[in-house]
Amino acid sequence: VLKRSGALVSTIAITLIILPFITKGSVLSLFTNNLDKEDEGKKDSFYGLKNNPKINWRALLYGIAKRFIILVSAYKDEKTNQIRALIFDDTPTAKTGKKIERVGYVHDHVSGTYILGFKVLVSGYWDGVSFIPIDFSIHREKRDGEILKSRQRLEKKRKQIKKLKEYIRQLTNKINNVQKARKQLKKACKTNISKTKQKQLEAKTKTLKRLQDKLGSTQQAIEQQKEKLLFLENNYQEQKSQAGKCGLKPHEYSNQFKKQRPKETPGHKRIKETDLNKIDSAISMIKRALRNGFRFEYVLTDSWFFCGKLLQFINSLGKSIHLVSMARLGNTKYKLLPENKYYPAKKILELKNRGAKSNRRYKAKYIKLQAEYQGVRVVLFFVSIGKGNNWRLLVSTDLSISFNKLMEVYKIRWAIEVFFKEAKQHLLFGKSPSRDFDAQIADVTLSFMRYILLTFYSRTHYEISIGALFEKMSQASVEENLVADLSQIFMDLLISFAELAGIDFLTMFEDLILLPQNQKSLERLNLFSTNKAA
Repeated sequence: VLKRSGALVSTIAITLIILPFITKGSVLSLFTNNLDKEDEGKKDSFYGLKNNPKINWRALLYGIAKRFIILVSAYKDEKTNQIRALIFDDTPTAKTGKKIERVGYVHDHVSGTYILGFKVLVSGYWDGVSFIPIDFSIHREKRDGEILKSRQRLEKKRKQIKKLKEYIRQLTNKINNVQKARKQLKKACKTNISKTKQKQLEAKTKTLKRLQDKLGSTQQAIEQQKEKLLFLENNYQEQKSQAGKCGLKPHEYSNQFKKQRPKETPGHKRIKETDLNKIDSAISMIKRALRNGFRFEYVLTDSWFFCGKLLQFINSLGKSIHLVSMARLGNTKYKLLPENKYYPAKKILELKNRGAKSNRRYKAKYIKLQAEYQGVRVVLFFVSIGKGNNWRLLVSTDLSISFNKLMEVYKIRWAIEVFFKEAKQHLLFGKSPSRDFDAQIADVTLSFMRYILLTFYSRTHYEISIGALFEKMSQASVEENLVADLSQIFMDLLISFAELAGIDFLTMFEDLILLPQNQKSLERLNLFSTNKAA
């Protein structure tokens, strides 16, 4: 595609990129305020470009990202021994229209509720100095898991009622037996009255009364359970009727915008990704990053992405690429070495708690263990920062990694959280109102391109003379050491505050970096640097 409605595609694309920098949030606002130019075409030119399924936006984003790496590598003042990493995380993007193509209700872990929108899985590259987004996929959630849970609750309730019915049958048999025995005792007492027979008759009468009371209460309980069963059955049938509709009602789902795309077009491939498992999508992104020449030593994820499938894939890439991931302290079993025994993570923590080591730099306790998971050798780090007893589990395939190196590597993952906050707040990430899914892809790509351009500017832009630059660099070397000291002091104070407040440090820090008013201060403190001074 070279031209659209007489306007160059490059001209339209550049105009779309600069929209937020001229305080315009959409194409409509651009034309409403008469800021458009004749050589840019009319509104249809812009909408036609964004809605075109033939445009390979993924290739364009990779091209911009690769150009960024080439250009910044030319600067000799940058350190070359930095850690490089590929970071994965997903974020919800809220939408307001139920007619948007493929939109549905997705879970927002921040609010703990379901919101109308998409989940955007992002692959970001950390080159040792800064973070840039290089790939993404948009997903919807069919919410079949909710149907499964509803069915499990229904089956559980049916089993409870079945047990109650069996208990009623047993009680009925006992009551019948006691009544027969009581009747025989009554006959015996008529012919031969004795204290023993009288006591036996009284005991049987009490037993009968107790059993009848149990029978009555059980029958009441079974009626209550039947009412709950009816509610669960209705709820299950409602959810079943909405299966695969992402939480929407059948008529809402059928009224969504739909568009036919040729199978060979990039747009067709992107819309198919909405139903793809996010682990499979992440694996595809790692393959694409390697094919496009991106080199990295670590893949960083949070606990949601940690699984055997991703672990085995990264292990298959060789010893030069390792996984560092948070993992849940749940019932997942690891094979401890050299004992060769399987234990859940919680049990391992109980067994090895006494062997915890202290770390002054992070004011932390940690336990390092060699283990195996799904046939892959890993190292487990149980970490507790501060004086609390709130433990986290970090897993890595780098068997020789130290605790300090692990923390230096994992804190790089927080850069993607900062990116989400800044891109959503300033660069129109997730703000597209278009019903066309191709336009949703285009708008996310454009917001990522804006972020890469801003990152490039922040690393390379000096509008000063050589002499002034020299003085600035001299001053910067002094400031760098000062900032390094301040960053460590800040981390120490933050850990101490977390101890006093009884808050988990890692959770508090992730929440802290998401606040927009803290961004400039955190950047000045250079907390994401991996050099030894920081």
